[in-house]
Amino acid sequence: MKTFIAFIVVFTFSANVFIAAQQAETENYVRNEFVMRNGLPNFFLKALRGDSVKVAYLGGSITAQEGWRVFSFNWFKEQFPNAAFKQINAAIGGTGSDFGVFRLQENVLQYKPDLVFVEFAVNDGNTPSSKIIRSMEGIVRQINEANPYTDICFVYTIKAAYLETEEQGMLPNSAINMEKVADHYGIPSINFGFEVADQVSTMQLIMAADAKEIDGAKVFSRDGVHPYPKTGHVIYHQVWKRSFESMIAANPIAQQKQKLSKPLAADYFANTKMVDAKDVQLSEHWTLMNLKEKSVFSPFSNYLQFIGKAAQSGETLIVHFKGRAIGAYDAMGPDAGRVVVEIDGMVKDTIYRFDAYCTYRRMNYFVIDGLENKKHKVAFRTLSEPFDKAAILSKRK
Repeated sequence: MKTFIAFIVVFTFSANVFIAAQQAETENYVRNEFVMRNGLPNFFLKALRGDSVKVAYLGGSITAQEGWRVFSFNWFKEQFPNAAFKQINAAIGGTGSDFGVFRLQENVLQYKPDLVFVEFAVNDGNTPSSKIIRSMEGIVRQINEANPYTDICFVYTIKAAYLETEEQGMLPNSAINMEKVADHYGIPSINFGFEVADQVSTMQLIMAADAKEIDGAKVFSRDGVHPYPKTGHVIYHQVWKRSFESMIAANPIAQQKQKLSKPLAADYFANTKMVDAKDVQLSEHWTLMNLKEKSVFSPFSNYLQFIGKAAQSGETLIVHFKGRAIGAYDAMGPDAGRVVVEIDGMVKDTIYRFDAYCTYRRMNYFVIDGLENKKHKVAFRTLSEPFDKAAILSKRK
């Protein structure tokens, strides 16, 4: 495991010198619970032959739960008992495809997966259409460039805000844009949301409540987002299972090399990476905390070994890179402050690492995009002066 600090820098290169004109269109896709497209021929070939098969799950907190990810992986082991399955759990709560594309190499590709599930439809709910396409396309093309025989499957989860749309048989905007990428590259997609919306509309299911069942109706989740493992995730798995059962018979038993067509977005996120602490310049008063020795940060030890702390204003983390985007992967929480970002000597932004959810600590990230494709010097400068955290927390009471 690499040594990381609180600010994990990510950047992108693009070989293209023109700006993407492709924008996600506004039309709604018709209702399809499952679209097979080119299927998963290489995955099924290895599974049916009894080979070693690595399955990666790239997504947010819904995939991080002990739910559809666990159920699907166990189904693989039961369905193909002669194959040796290994799981790559690359799900991080609160993250979308715009961070997924930057951590892809670190969290997924270095383990050489045979199948990659991509789940970001809920967390991309407020992400601009163009960024969703650039991010999802970057994920697809980087997977293919690493190994053109790796299969990919998009998975769309649901939240309460999507119910009305999906009850009408339409996809939310995030999934529409992901479907454009899936269509372009022949990637199968599974939408869990239509079944949930059907059961809610027929009063078989309650979307959100503290109880698991009310008057004979099962409850999907506590918060309208994260399914209960024994109710909502069971529905997810039922949809997933019938989709995969329909693919088994239809997939040709022959290895297929996936060929890349011209990209939808010329400025898709390419050549992304996460930068190790040894590759950045720290000012004098940074300290590194070992996560396994710090109990409040230990839940993050699966992804970070160390977190850097700077307790006074003016401490800097400086990065030199060539590319169009840069960001940070850090810890937000009750004791977090603010960061001033300077790019090429000019203040770009002041970013709060404290928000209305900071009654607890969580990993988070931000990405600064749209930079000129040239060499940059970026300084993340700590700002420790007090600000009104109580007012921020009061937004959620």
